[in-house]
Amino acid sequence: MTLVKSKSSIVALFVNGYLPHIINPWIIIIDFENEIITVEKRNWYFIGSDKNEIAFRFIRNIRTNEHLFGANISIRATGGWVSAYYLPKSDVKNIKDLLFAYNKTKKSSMIFS
Repeated sequence: MTLVKSKSSIVALFVNGYLPHIINPWIIIIDFENEIITVEKRNWYFIGSDKNEIAFRFIRNIRTNEHLFGANISIRATGGWVSAYYLPKSDVKNIKDLLFAYNKTKKSSMIFS
């Protein structure tokens, strides 16, 4: 349970009309050992990638938005939002449940308001 990784579903991107994002999908990585959430997306020129990382203890809110195919997850930290789009619904539910379960094991490590 130290590392959870999920990538945008090709079917969800295709059905929802986000065809250009099929070649560079969103990737969310949750590292329970280092307590870091990373959302990564390759640049349009495929030279590099954009990464947005937040620590667990700064999480304020977890928001999910389910579509017919796929789901979005947005995690609000003290400084802003981190979002990954069109992930498989089962992965989004699993990520949310794992974060809440992890919060129950660690006293005062995450702030949900």
